[in-house]
Amino acid sequence: MSVRNLRRAAKSALVATVAFTGLSLVAAQPAAAATEGTTGMECNWICGKVTNSTDHGVSVTLEWGNSEADAWKWERWVFPHSSMGGDFSGVDVDGVYIPGGCTAIGVLLSGPTAYPFVWGSGWHKISDPTNAVIKGISC
Repeated sequence: MSVRNLRRAAKSALVATVAFTGLSLVAAQPAAAATEGTTGMECNWICGKVTNSTDHGVSVTLEWGNSEADAWKWERWVFPHSSMGGDFSGVDVDGVYIPGGCTAIGVLLSGPTAYPFVWGSGWHKISDPTNAVIKGISC
């Protein structure tokens, strides 16, 4: 099966699942408004994700780029106890920013593997299809 056919089949399965559970497509995609002004790189397959399980909001970037200025150009805000990006979401998160003087702890989920992390201040790359789950931030 080609990648294109596999993507179509996956999209069809997602639509069927949403329809079966009685959820509307609008309700199933709450992050759609956050994609306004993205780089135009559509992410309908394997995407980076940030899950913010803390009481603090965090900045993420939708485009890693070649410099810190590129990351800030595509910066978006992830509210406490929410997430952005992920497979089939239409949003690909490429990095997360930890403010100066702060440290974040969490886990990187990639397939069946979980890698704990401790991040200092600055930008941190999120590779596809990784979900960076931020469990705590201390400043």
